[in-house]
Amino acid sequence: MSEISCKQCGGEMKKTTKTDSNYGVQALGCAVFIIGIALLFVFPIGTIVGVCLMIFAASMGYKKSKVWKCNQCGYFFERA
Repeated sequence: MSEISCKQCGGEMKKTTKTDSNYGVQALGCAVFIIGIALLFVFPIGTIVGVCLMIFAASMGYKKSKVWKCNQCGYFFERA
């Protein structure tokens, strides 16, 4: 593994993940989840659509990205 030094302070950088959340989209995801629960009781197509909506709503408003983060100053940038 190659060591990367920070562009800001020269400290050591580590591979980590950064999470971003959007509360407005999370609230919309809760509404979509409730609609999915309501569709579970409409057989048979509603059950399939309801389960798909519930799975989709679980990831709304939440994003995880891979980053390099400096241990000393907290500077970070995205990695591939």
